[in-house]
Amino acid sequence: MSDRILRGALGAFLFIGIFAACSEQVTGSLGCPALCIDESATLRDTILTGAVIIDSTFVGFPRPGESLNITMINQGDSADVRIGIHYDTLPASYGALSDSLIRKVDSATMIFVIDTLVTKPTTPITIDAFDIDTTATDTLTATIARLYRADRLIGSQTYAASDFTSDTVRLALSNEALFAKIRDTLPLHIGLQVRGGGSGTANMRVLGNSFAPRIRFRASSDTTVLPDTLFPKTATPPDVYQQTAFRMFPVVLKGRLPQPSNDRLVIGGIAGARTYLRFDIPGIVIDSVTVIRASLLMTQVKARSIAATSDSVSIYTQPVLAAPSVTDIFTASTFLGAPGGYGVDSVRYAPRDSGQRSIELVNLMRLWRTVGTTNTTRSIVLRSPQEGNTPGELDFVSMEGPVALRPRLRITYVPRRGFGIP
Repeated sequence: MSDRILRGALGAFLFIGIFAACSEQVTGSLGCPALCIDESATLRDTILTGAVIIDSTFVGFPRPGESLNITMINQGDSADVRIGIHYDTLPASYGALSDSLIRKVDSATMIFVIDTLVTKPTTPITIDAFDIDTTATDTLTATIARLYRADRLIGSQTYAASDFTSDTVRLALSNEALFAKIRDTLPLHIGLQVRGGGSGTANMRVLGNSFAPRIRFRASSDTTVLPDTLFPKTATPPDVYQQTAFRMFPVVLKGRLPQPSNDRLVIGGIAGARTYLRFDIPGIVIDSVTVIRASLLMTQVKARSIAATSDSVSIYTQPVLAAPSVTDIFTASTFLGAPGGYGVDSVRYAPRDSGQRSIELVNLMRLWRTVGTTNTTRSIVLRSPQEGNTPGELDFVSMEGPVALRPRLRITYVPRRGFGIP
């Protein structure tokens, strides 16, 4: 018999012996102290009622300019969200050398891309385009809202559900209106509104991040002359940050709820609410036991929104990465780890429901033990990927609510016994 066969047989025997020893149910000290953990350890369970030491809700996300993916919503009294787009740089000439003045406009068309996975229309839907340019302060919703009216309509088209065979939408605009802007060297500010048939309810999510809504037109009847294309750009207000924010932006007429009361935590909604939680976890839990499960227990209450339907809203749990030196919790809450990047699964709940809810944080607990408290706080932000794009919000009892309903942390653990021979 060869040495190779002998070594293989000996290796198999040792593996079986080790596996058997580790599988034994021992009641005393470790069955194989050099290789196995203590399988006689009993799972223990405790609820830390004072683990959450700070909780707060912030609204206004995504912040202006952070995302050009905007959902137009028309849901009667519950929600009305429209879109404003600025085209402040209009050409006065055309041609390869831009040496021919534009004296006419033909085939003016707005082109944009929609999210057909989330809001693909199933019934006829109408998109209206309005001229919302004004000499007044057009960064105020109250000012812009008055400009969505019939005498400012520069484009309108009704689409059947079968028309949405792709994610690209083309909306014909008034050639005369566009030419007047070019001729008079005026900016072109367009407001979009969506309407549905019957009840009027309609949603349409425009994906401006990946494909900026553009206007294409012909300045010449000569087919060898390429069409001109306008892209969103704003020169006002003068602040660069605000220029970015108002290149393309939501115009919320209805559905944005105010800051919640102190006894309530809110996630999602058109107001874009996020909830910040900071934990103070006893050192014995982090350093002296092996945490098997860590559940954040929160009590959901029926949402404030009249759009509290059965449609579910997702929650992402994201760790705060800001250093402890960042003492302002709003600022700290903007430095977040990626959703799903730390082993915390998303959850979904319906706004109209209520009762105890659980979010598993065991992987974050293990991360916090490794990182320590010098470089980061033990804090998380709960946010919805649908924030600002749906009226549905999730409401929970805060630290200011009834004691029995406040956020708490449930820990399942075993005492840490270690490895190896004592």
